[in-house]
Amino acid sequence: MNITKKWRLVSWTVLFVFLALLGSCSSITGPGYYSHILFGEAKILSHRTPMTKLLADKNTPEELQQDLRRVQEMREFAIYELKLPVSDSFTTYADIGRDYATWALTATPEFSVTPKRWCFPVIGCSSYLGFFDEDRANCVKNELVTEGYDVSLRGVLAFSTLGWFADPVMNMHLRVSPSLLAGIIFHETAHERLYIKDDTAYNEAFATFVGHKGQFLWIHKHYGNEEAEKFLLGEKRLEEFSSLITHIRLKLHLMYLEKPPADETRRLKQKIFSELHEKYAALKRSWGGYGGFDEWIGRPPNNADLAGENEYRKLIPFFQKLFELSGKNFPAFYAKAEMIGNFSKMERYLEIEKIMSK
Repeated sequence: MNITKKWRLVSWTVLFVFLALLGSCSSITGPGYYSHILFGEAKILSHRTPMTKLLADKNTPEELQQDLRRVQEMREFAIYELKLPVSDSFTTYADIGRDYATWALTATPEFSVTPKRWCFPVIGCSSYLGFFDEDRANCVKNELVTEGYDVSLRGVLAFSTLGWFADPVMNMHLRVSPSLLAGIIFHETAHERLYIKDDTAYNEAFATFVGHKGQFLWIHKHYGNEEAEKFLLGEKRLEEFSSLITHIRLKLHLMYLEKPPADETRRLKQKIFSELHEKYAALKRSWGGYGGFDEWIGRPPNNADLAGENEYRKLIPFFQKLFELSGKNFPAFYAKAEMIGNFSKMERYLEIEKIMSK
C-alpha cells in the first residue's frame, strides 16, 4: 500500500471513529453503518496470523497445516497460472468464530426487479450492502421490509477489500471442499485485479468468471479429467438454473411494466413465483434428483433474490466470449476487460452488445 493510500485510510479511520457514537440501524448507510464496517474489518485483521508462523509451530493441528499448505498452492496457482496479482492476501489465517464472513443485503421495490443502489465515498455505488454483524443486517432488513421493499439477506463466505488490506483465509473457508476453496480464492483475488467503480454487475461477473475458470483448471491439474468433467456438469446445471431465474425475472419485469392494480400485481407476482417452483422441480427431475439449489428455492425467493443473482451472472457470457477473443490468454483478457471497464457506462454496455453480436 503506498503512502498516499495509507494517509487516506487513516483519515477515513479517524472520521469513522468520531462518527461511531452517532450511528444507529435506522441510519442504514449513515455513520453507524460506516463505523460497523470499520470495526468489523478491524476485528478480522486483528485475528490474523501469518501462515508461515502457523506452519512452523509444532502445536498447530496437522489438519490445519494441511489446509494452509493447500491454500499456499492455490495462491501460487492464482499468480503463476491465472496471472492474478501478487499481494499479501491469503498469506494469513484468521479464525473469527462465525460461519460467514459477511452478510449481503439486496433490496428491490415490491413491484420491481431492479435493485436499490447505495453510494459511498471512495468505492462508489453498489447494488448491495455488506454487513459484518448479522444483527445489524437483520435490523436494516426489517426496516426496508417495513418500507415495502423485497429484501434478500444471505450469508457470504468471502469478500475482498480490493487490495486495501491483506485479506486472510478464514475458518469458514476451510470447511468447504478444496475445489470450492480454490474458486473462492481465485474469485476474490480477481477483484484485486479489476474493480470498476459504480458497476456491481461488471465487477461480480468478471470475478465469477475468473473464479470458475480457475477452479476448472485447478481441478483438472490436481484431480484429472473425471473430476473436471463432474465440475463441468455442475456448471451446466448452474447455467440451466440461472436461465430459469433469468426467465422468471424477465416475466416479472414485463408484468410490472404493465402496472396492473396493486392487488392484481401481487396475485400475478405470486403466480409467477409458483411457476418458478414448478419449473425448478422439473429441472431437478431432469438432473436425476440433484438438489443443489434447494436451499435457495426453499427460502422462498423474492424480487431481491432474483435481482442479486442477475447482478452476479448476467455478464458471464460476455466475459466468456471476451476470454475466447483474447486467445484464452489471461493477461490479454484482463487488459481488454480493464479497457472496456474504463469506458463510460453507456459506452461500456454498447461495447458489450457489439462484442456479443459478433
